[in-house]
Amino acid sequence: MERRAKRINEISKNLAEEAYKAYAGKRDYKRALEIYCLLAESKCVPKEISNFSKNMMGRLSKKIEDTRQ
Repeated sequence: MERRAKRINEISKNLAEEAYKAYAGKRDYKRALEIYCLLAESKCVPKEISNFSKNMMGRLSKKIEDTRQ
């Protein structure tokens, strides 16, 4: 069980990093939004990563609205 929790933490961290790279570096907002939604809504994701993902989803939605106008 402990090994599974460590693996989930590591994978969640890697996904958060990938989403941030898609958001900040590549400007691939669709990919970033997909990953952040997954991290924010999953129950097994650590709380700090889930909260970070929710915050980034808010920033991302603002960014998408700004680019549409």
